[in-house]
Amino acid sequence: MQTIALHETHYPYTVTVDEQSLQNDGSVLEQNGQPLAVLLPIAEYEAYRTWQRRQPRRHQASHTAFAQERAAFERMLPQLVQAYPHRVVAVYQGKVVEVGDDVGETLASVHARYGYVVCYVGRVELSGRVYKFPYRRVVR
Repeated sequence: MQTIALHETHYPYTVTVDEQSLQNDGSVLEQNGQPLAVLLPIAEYEAYRTWQRRQPRRHQASHTAFAQERAAFERMLPQLVQAYPHRVVAVYQGKVVEVGDDVGETLASVHARYGYVVCYVGRVELSGRVYKFPYRRVVR
């Protein structure tokens, strides 16, 4: 990739780029030794824009999958409390696929078996109901 230095004395900048270097791999524009911009062939720019547009969809899909796995965990929680009290379970595709004592180790086991998939790992505990009482005031 070719580097083109921009100098303040040439403001507004006039950049001369030979067409061959631009079509091959682009050029980096520098100002005071710091990269400022990149000139890319249009095909590379369009490929980048396509990739960029797909990113939010991929993240949205993983958030949706995670929410589904968590919902499955919540649905199964009464049965899980009976079967695996105070243990850690991993839910993948709506089923318990791994049981352990540590969240990190259980997740590592799931990744070792299935690859880096979206799953929910949680401790099996029923949280008790929380009651809030106002403070007591002693009257003498």
